[in-house]
Amino acid sequence: MNTNKNLIIQETFSLAIKNDQENKTDTAQELYNQVLKIDPNNLAALNNLGTIYIKLGEHQKAKNCYEKAIRIDPTYADAYSNLGVVFKKLGEIEKAINCYKKAIELNPNFVNGHNNLGAIFKKLGEIEKAKDCYEKVLQIDPNNIHSLNALWTLLGLYNFKYNSKADKENFKKLILFFFKKKNSNPENLFRNATLVLLSDDETNNLLKIMNSESLLLKNETVQNLIKEELLYLILQKSLFKDIFWEKLLNKLRSEILFNLENSSMDFLNKLLFFTISLAEQCWLNEYVYTSSEKEINLLNKLKDKIEKNKEINELEIAILGCYIPLNASKIVIEKLLNYTSSNILFNDLIILQIKEPLNEKKLSKSIRSLGEIVDPMSRKIQDQYEENPYPRWRYTNNYLTKNFFLSLNEEIEPNLISYNKKFDNPNVLVAGSGTGAHTMSTFRYENSNILAIDLSLSSLAFNKRKTEEFGHNNIKYMQADILQLKKLNRKFDIIECGGTLHHMKDPIAGLKVLLDILEPHGFLKLALYSEQARKPIIRARELIKMKNLKSTNEDIKNFRQDIIREKTDPLIQKIIFNGDFYYTSGVRDLLFNIQEHRFTIPQIFQILKDLNLEFLGFNFNNNNTKEEYKKKFPKDKKCNTLDNWHEFEKKNPTTFDGMYQFWVRKL
Repeated sequence: MNTNKNLIIQETFSLAIKNDQENKTDTAQELYNQVLKIDPNNLAALNNLGTIYIKLGEHQKAKNCYEKAIRIDPTYADAYSNLGVVFKKLGEIEKAINCYKKAIELNPNFVNGHNNLGAIFKKLGEIEKAKDCYEKVLQIDPNNIHSLNALWTLLGLYNFKYNSKADKENFKKLILFFFKKKNSNPENLFRNATLVLLSDDETNNLLKIMNSESLLLKNETVQNLIKEELLYLILQKSLFKDIFWEKLLNKLRSEILFNLENSSMDFLNKLLFFTISLAEQCWLNEYVYTSSEKEINLLNKLKDKIEKNKEINELEIAILGCYIPLNASKIVIEKLLNYTSSNILFNDLIILQIKEPLNEKKLSKSIRSLGEIVDPMSRKIQDQYEENPYPRWRYTNNYLTKNFFLSLNEEIEPNLISYNKKFDNPNVLVAGSGTGAHTMSTFRYENSNILAIDLSLSSLAFNKRKTEEFGHNNIKYMQADILQLKKLNRKFDIIECGGTLHHMKDPIAGLKVLLDILEPHGFLKLALYSEQARKPIIRARELIKMKNLKSTNEDIKNFRQDIIREKTDPLIQKIIFNGDFYYTSGVRDLLFNIQEHRFTIPQIFQILKDLNLEFLGFNFNNNNTKEEYKKKFPKDKKCNTLDNWHEFEKKNPTTFDGMYQFWVRKL
């Protein structure tokens, strides 16, 4: 009899797990309860059933499951950790911390316990403690996606200080760890990475040299710097978003070019790895640096020499690639397309500047179109992004897939939306996908089918190439105008439209189309420019219009230099803190865009009211914003009262400098 009973339990439990994994929540819940009817003390069934209750937002039932499991087995670390999750959702933070600590005490290598404790410390603003928790996880499991992404976020949001040389070296190892990983986006780590490369004194000394006639390449600090592995990796993988570093790299670039005629090849060959890395950086920033007349003359001679020379001189080609894209010359393409170097980094340069652009041209032919783009403003916007696909990026993080509601509720916290099984296999539309950085984030939605649309075929081809690199196969691409999307004759459970509507002639017309193709039960995420946060950009755009500047590379570079040399008013100078300022397509999107609408929170409130939409909550990369909001408006338990947010923004004008990003649904 016991054997039959155990067999029934095993079969029922296995079936419950299968249904749980397939997001058949109702069936899984029923099967776990069947197991517990036969065996009320089954720890695994109690634990898994509690997780389902968390998913459904039934926190008291989840709490009961975990507390019962702990009574049965006081050493059950999973139950303590999951009980901590429940307490966190109920706002009982101290109890959550105690649960996580108990789980770790029972099992020092318990990954979920460390991750959950790190999340709590981050929420409380105890950043060093949060960092320690995530580092502990990576010591146990170096490929733990949750900890990798959480620690990456911390390193992007906060500057970390060190009190000793040993601390500095350990921190440098951590930064190197991220820069060496293939599935890690180092872009946000730039600030902390550069802080370990140069001390304040070294930076100040180099500034003096840069403002003089002295040579940087002869300086001991620079000679040590350009041997740094971390510097190479930053150049290859991340944009340098800083005026000091731009000036330093630009001066080094010119000195290397000048030395090509005046120095021994032995001296320059020692700079080969740095020069190749610099060529990759200049490709990433789309050659936004300025060049003197002397540089241009020498560059033309160099280009002519490379095209005529039958031999391939890798140093000369790398220097050329620091000033112009290698794929700008058909002769250079022919020379390098089938060339293989013994230098792995030089091969990477060929891939970056020649093979990947050729692949995008090929991929563009495989992307179908919904129809001809006919709206006049849409065509102008299309032309802009065909010339300058935006944003330029090279690496991104892996995302843990999870049920849509787990992701949604993390973004709109402390608001909470109940689970709906219609989203177990959601149809997702990315409306205005650009080059795919946004698209990649939607892969976090479990069992999703994604359609990415954009006006620009160049952007979609870049997007598709990156998707294939990361091995995703649940996405399709289409060239289309939002205004045409009714022709699809289909509806979507989730629509994300970030940074797109405000470039349309009539954003509300575009929004209405999106609502027409959104399922009645669906959710829509929007991102719109803030009138308050974009005051420096507004002033810059006024100056551009007054000077009659065009969106040519020359005008973009010259206007940037006016800002860098502080020839504009102090308000415009603030633009140097915007990451888009440091690459050509970013500057064009930021300051030279053909069309830009901006909004205020009262305007958003009225739009949502007119269209019968419910505001669910803003999403921020930094949890501190909502924590500050809660202090100001403690009665707004869901943090979704727009009148309050309007007051908050007036007192904190840069709150939405990364756009208003928020979720809505139909009432």
